[in-house]
Amino acid sequence: MPERQHGAVLPRIPQSLRARLLGLFALLAVGPLLTIGVFDYVRSRRLIENLIATQTDTIARRTAGTVSDRYGIVASDILQLSENADVQRFLDVRASRDSVLLRAVRDTTARFLQDVWRHDSATYNSIEFRDLDNTVLFRLGDDADHDRETHESVITVPLRRVARGTVAGSLILEPRLETILGDARLGPAFGRTGDLMLIDRTTGRVIRQFPGTLTGLIARDILGEAWNEVLRPGTLHGTLQYTGRGNGPRVATFVNLERAPFTVVASTAVAEFAGAFARTRALDTSFLIVLAAAVSVAFIVLVSRATRSLEHLTRAASVVAAGDLSPSLPRATPDEVGTLSRAFAHMIERIRTMMREIEVSRQLAVLGEFAAQLSHEVRNPLTSLKLDLQGMQRQVRSGALPASAAPAIESALSEINRLDSVVHGVLELARQAPLTRSRCSVHDAVDRAVGAVSAQLDARNVRAHPSLLAASAELEGDIDLLTGLFINLLLNASEAQPSGGTIGILSSNRNGSERHWIDVIIADNGPGIPVEKRGEVFRPFYTSRHDGTGLGLPLALRTAREHGGHLDIGDTPAGYRGAAFVVSLPVSGT
Repeated sequence: MPERQHGAVLPRIPQSLRARLLGLFALLAVGPLLTIGVFDYVRSRRLIENLIATQTDTIARRTAGTVSDRYGIVASDILQLSENADVQRFLDVRASRDSVLLRAVRDTTARFLQDVWRHDSATYNSIEFRDLDNTVLFRLGDDADHDRETHESVITVPLRRVARGTVAGSLILEPRLETILGDARLGPAFGRTGDLMLIDRTTGRVIRQFPGTLTGLIARDILGEAWNEVLRPGTLHGTLQYTGRGNGPRVATFVNLERAPFTVVASTAVAEFAGAFARTRALDTSFLIVLAAAVSVAFIVLVSRATRSLEHLTRAASVVAAGDLSPSLPRATPDEVGTLSRAFAHMIERIRTMMREIEVSRQLAVLGEFAAQLSHEVRNPLTSLKLDLQGMQRQVRSGALPASAAPAIESALSEINRLDSVVHGVLELARQAPLTRSRCSVHDAVDRAVGAVSAQLDARNVRAHPSLLAASAELEGDIDLLTGLFINLLLNASEAQPSGGTIGILSSNRNGSERHWIDVIIADNGPGIPVEKRGEVFRPFYTSRHDGTGLGLPLALRTAREHGGHLDIGDTPAGYRGAAFVVSLPVSGT
């Protein structure tokens, strides 16, 4: 519900400004900081993955090159063995079905192959010759017909009759892995969690792994769906990511050999190298979080302080709008909000001054109408009464009237004189005639006023101390009215010190935004004016003395305004403790 004050409805202070500022801060400050943190984390992760991919690529390519070269040697040996003259003669005789000749040729071929085996037994686990019906013709090596899927690698090539150009069977060799790997073997891998595998693509089995021994594992069980990338047609090289057993995500590089059904895969766990960056990344992330939190707290405090002052000012504006010119204002700080608060306070003070001036002007307007009637209806009869009383006073002196009538006559004459001064003051306030302007000096008006009241000041044991230091004091005005203005202020200052004292008269120049000014301060050592009464002293007929008319300060204010200036109650200068009235008048430039 809206707040109510002095009968007016005051709007509730909106909170959206603070929310918008905080939202904007989160968007433009906290958001980018967190984004930088996330980006740094992702970038460091990618750098680690790129590092692993680069190192594993080097290892995989080097190993693949060694395997490919050695496999080429094995392939050349196989070709020579299958095209050997004894082997070809055996195939031709077997095709002729000459059993006698076949036995002789078979023995010759067997002795040749035994010689080969004695030379190559360190290279191969076994060598088999089979016909088209898969019947074993010759077998060198292990005698047992074992399951070949458990062997490291089996190479099968067509067994051709060179003369006829036909296929007569197949030549199956199981080379020792050292034959293919040569002296390089497998290894070393990259890192403590590094892994290097040689995979037979035809069977999908891992035929050698480093570190480790012959495994017989299925490649798909290790690589998962990433194995499909290896088997993709036309793919010779690539990078894989898969989840290893027990050590989390891994980055791998694979190379498919073109001349052999082998794939070399080199991999390393990301966690091994990510740990090296974890501390730095954690410190960076912690720093960003702490920085974002600190900046956020500082911004929230500053925004809350600023918006609190703005809310206070908004409430003050609502109070002023409701008609109360004494709102509570926030403490003036040295920032822009403090400047706004000071300007708002100055504006309120100016409004108070304007309201007082408007009230005085309204009263003067009423007095203007009253003065014309007063002059006709009151002053002329008072003049007649005064003349009659003066005649009676002469009769008392001459003895025509008893002496006992003298006090009553003197009292009546005193009251008539006081009423006449009131009527004169009202007529002065209501005066509408334009000023008689001429070039004059404010200092001359002060000097004339001091001379005019010097006798009254001496009678009260009051001393005037002029200190007229203004360099420029000339203006276009009425020196008689200005003299009267200062006479009123000097008399008020002397009456405020009935036991004697000092009146200070100080003048100085200041530059305004559009004009040059002279300020004349009339200060005394009297009791001063209470703060709550300062708005009343310029009202007509307001006085604190039982015999005062309350017209001196309104007349002085009117004169100051007629000369384009103003009259205010100011701060008491050093050396004085009573009231201080400041007359400000526009003058020519210094």
